[in-house]
Amino acid sequence: MSTNCSILGGVTLGCRDNAGGIESLFILSGSITSVGETSGEITGITGSGAFFEFQLPRQGGSISEAVNADVVNGTSFYEQTAELLIHKLQTSVRNTVNLLVQDPNVKVIAKTNNGTQDGVGQYFLLGRYRGLAVSAGTGGSGTAFGDLNGYSLSLTGQEPFPMQEVATTSGDLSTALSGISVS
Repeated sequence: MSTNCSILGGVTLGCRDNAGGIESLFILSGSITSVGETSGEITGITGSGAFFEFQLPRQGGSISEAVNADVVNGTSFYEQTAELLIHKLQTSVRNTVNLLVQDPNVKVIAKTNNGTQDGVGQYFLLGRYRGLAVSAGTGGSGTAFGDLNGYSLSLTGQEPFPMQEVATTSGDLSTALSGISVS
C-alpha cells in the first residue's frame, strides 16, 4: 500500500476577508508548452498566443470545482466549471461565442474578486491538462427591460488535479507568462 497520500498539514479558519465571484476570465487562443510550479502554486506559464480578457459584470461569473472520487474503483478527478455572462447580442460577440463553442481544449485563467480591495485579486488556471469546453449556453434578448440581452455560457472539463493558483507580481497576470500575451 502506498503511503505518499498523507496530508502535510491542517487548515486554519482564517479571517473573514473573503469575497466570492470572479472579475474576469482570460481565455487562451494559443497553446501552453510548460508550467512551472512550487508547492502546487503556478509560478510561470510558457507557450504561445494570447489570453483574451472577458470582463464580467459584477456577480456575472463564477468558477467551481466538484471532486469526483470512487473508493471501489480507486479513481478521482475534478470537474471544473467556469460560468460567464456576456452582455449584448452583437456580431462580434456572436463570432467569438461561435469559435469558443468549437474549441474542445480551452485553457482559462479566472481572476477572482478575492483580494480586490487592493486591486490585486487571485488568479486560477482551469483546464490545464485536458482543457475545458463549452457544455451549455443560451443567447437571447430577454423579455423585460431588466433581462439579459446577451449570452450565458458554461465551460466544463475533467482534470486529474484541482485548479491551481497562478502567482503574479502586483496582480499583473503578464508577469507569470512567457511567450503568451494578455489582451
